[in-house]
Amino acid sequence: MKLVINTSYGGITDESAKLRKDPQFIEDVECGRFVGREQDSWGKHIETLRVVEIPDEATDALIVNYDGIETVLYTIDGKIYMTPADIALPDVFKEI
Repeated sequence: MKLVINTSYGGITDESAKLRKDPQFIEDVECGRFVGREQDSWGKHIETLRVVEIPDEATDALIVNYDGIETVLYTIDGKIYMTPADIALPDVFKEI
């Protein structure tokens, strides 16, 4: 499953969050097409949006938001994984 997350400080609205799984929106982010997006909260984060893919066999996916920076945690066969793995998270998450 693919979804869009924000990878920088500053959040998105709940209304905009509904788009994160929309196939057309995912394609727009992957291709850099943001015409007309300036009006919603995603448009303010164009440079920091990222499409992440969660494996189909993953279970219990959770989007963690810390001051607007979103990370996805999911499990496969009882092991916890994080995506994107290259984001520097605050110390509070390093203890998990």
